[in-house]
Amino acid sequence: MRADTVRLADLCDLIADQVRPAERPDAPYLGLEHLAPGRLAPIAFGSASDVRSTTSAFLPGDVLYGKLRPYLDKAILADSPGLCTTELLVLRAKEGVDPRFLAAVLHSQAFVHHAVAGTTGVQHPRTSWAHLREFETPALEPDEQRPLVDLIWSVHDSITHSAKSLEASQALKCAAMHTLFTRGLRHETQRETEIGPVPQSWRLEPIGAVFNITQGLSLKGNLATDGTGTPFLRTSNVYWGRVELGSLSRMHLRDEPRPQKMIVAGDLLVCEGGEVGRAAVWDGDLDDCLFQNHLHCLRPVDPSRTNPRFAVAWLEEGFKHRSVYEGASNRTTIANLSRTRLAGLSMPHPPAREQRQIVAILDSIDRKMDLHLRKC
Repeated sequence: MRADTVRLADLCDLIADQVRPAERPDAPYLGLEHLAPGRLAPIAFGSASDVRSTTSAFLPGDVLYGKLRPYLDKAILADSPGLCTTELLVLRAKEGVDPRFLAAVLHSQAFVHHAVAGTTGVQHPRTSWAHLREFETPALEPDEQRPLVDLIWSVHDSITHSAKSLEASQALKCAAMHTLFTRGLRHETQRETEIGPVPQSWRLEPIGAVFNITQGLSLKGNLATDGTGTPFLRTSNVYWGRVELGSLSRMHLRDEPRPQKMIVAGDLLVCEGGEVGRAAVWDGDLDDCLFQNHLHCLRPVDPSRTNPRFAVAWLEEGFKHRSVYEGASNRTTIANLSRTRLAGLSMPHPPAREQRQIVAILDSIDRKMDLHLRKC
């Protein structure tokens, strides 16, 4: 060990105070599921009364570290006493060591790499205190630790605040979507339909009646690995309401005639498999982009009557939030939504002006969510 470094064992002690939950049934409980990767505080608590296996006791100021799958980077600073799973190591800072500094050390990239290097087991890889205690980190005096952890905690508090704001925005959007698709903008009388209650004035139409639906191409071994070729969208690029191009694939067309199945701005993409029904509108970020055969491309029959972004919002409500289309996918080993089945599904079809207004409301919520997401 170098003179300017200290071992983890010099910063903290392992506390092995095992307790049967029945002895403290009212105590808050922390399992691995209550810790989020990279976070310095728990995201939730359980109750000791619901736990049957032996637990470890911890005190305020203790640092709890997840030894199972250490690449998940789970470590939090406790601010109250409680019980935790034995998959969490209870570490107590030595005198002169700021517990916040100890927690920050456990989240450092160097420590994560060290922990992962000491794992054993394939199905349930775990690291151990015997390995972790030998980790070396720069030696800092208490007055050097304080400004560093003050900055780290300031950033953490900002991230936590943004995460809570994001959750609130998501809940707001879900509530708004439910109200908009059942009451409309005028809160008019409802009528019961096969897709649930809708405003009295809204029409129901088969998706295949308002959209022309085409299915994409199979790669057939033509996937490009050299960064060249024609852009090729896959289901992994389509998320609810957005298309991500970070992992965009490309394909070589060789000497084949240029396919006619190119997507254009305003096309609606719907996933056939995976999370069936997941949908987004293509904004035309790339020219001459193809799409795979596990994606459906929906193009409005009459663009003046049908807003694709309204359809995206409805599909999210119908597939994700209300399970209106439960059972719509084909009954095979892997669920898939065929073009025929998709075309036969009914969707609400209000006047175009009302569609645009609903899209504008939901877009304003999405912008708030994107802002909070970038801060997390």
